[in-house]
Amino acid sequence: MRKIAYLAMDVHARNCVLGEMDGNGEFHGNRSFKTCEINIIKALKTIKAKRKYLVIEAGPLSNWVAQVANDHVTRVIICDPRENALIYKSSQKRDKVDTKKLCRLLRLNEFKEVYRPENDQRAIFKAAVQHYLDLRDQLKALKQKIKAMYRQWGVIDVFTESVYSVSGRDKFLNQLKHRPIYLQLKRLYTLLDTTADMKQDAQKSMTSLGRKYPEIKEFKKMPGMGIVGPHTFDAYIQTPHRFAKSSRLWKYCRLGITDHTSDGKPLGYRRLDKSGISELKAVSYRAFLSAIKGDNEIRRFYLSSLKRTHDKKHARLNTQRKILSVMLSIWKKGSAYRAELFLDPST
Repeated sequence: MRKIAYLAMDVHARNCVLGEMDGNGEFHGNRSFKTCEINIIKALKTIKAKRKYLVIEAGPLSNWVAQVANDHVTRVIICDPRENALIYKSSQKRDKVDTKKLCRLLRLNEFKEVYRPENDQRAIFKAAVQHYLDLRDQLKALKQKIKAMYRQWGVIDVFTESVYSVSGRDKFLNQLKHRPIYLQLKRLYTLLDTTADMKQDAQKSMTSLGRKYPEIKEFKKMPGMGIVGPHTFDAYIQTPHRFAKSSRLWKYCRLGITDHTSDGKPLGYRRLDKSGISELKAVSYRAFLSAIKGDNEIRRFYLSSLKRTHDKKHARLNTQRKILSVMLSIWKKGSAYRAELFLDPST
């Protein structure tokens, strides 16, 4: 029995490929099997080693495979495939080649780990939030489609929310001259109403699951935050201990700065890093837009930043980062929200 084995699994819906490498970097080949829980466990048990480390590239099946493998290896790691240039930029792209390269990256510790939920309850809560956001986006797309169809058939004045309401839509439908187009829009309205009802049900489910997480109650106390923002932040972050520094949180929320240099000389211009979760950036932006309409600590922080930077965009981004930092701080410390936190430079 070997002391250590570095394992890599390429997971697909129909089959998996498991590669094995020892501590000296010698590759011991691949084994292929159909994708199912029993086969995954059986394949891992055939590896004879005291310590077994398994790496999987992030994908639709990665969390499930990691849960199945947890009890049969020393540690399971999910990595970011976009960071594995050795694999995805290679001219040779086959499962058996990829697993060998992934084993090598694991042995050399040359990968970027992706966080995975601590337990099923957290994963279920995140799925509930994502389901709500998906229905929200579908509802928005349907509204845009309805407006576009009206304009296509000569009904131009649709710059009002009444075009979507049950009581107001007849006014616009009666302006259509063609019966088939009238019926098409009626079907879209039926789909719109159904989606709106499902969105409300999804929000109730999301808030119900969110009651077990006390930090969400504190997030709601922040000016401009509302209901959806706190749940979205909590669901995507999962645990505040993922981020040792606020700057890492900002990058995850697409508010970090990317700066390319070569030999000390700048390449291009400094800009926001596009990697991360755009929905979290939107949470801070919506909170900012809502909060600055009133007299509160967020508005005062923004005005102070504007006075210091003389740039509205920079002041807004600073305020968005501060909102996220305050949320992370009160969650990590388990403390209550206080307006004074926006004056504390340590948050």
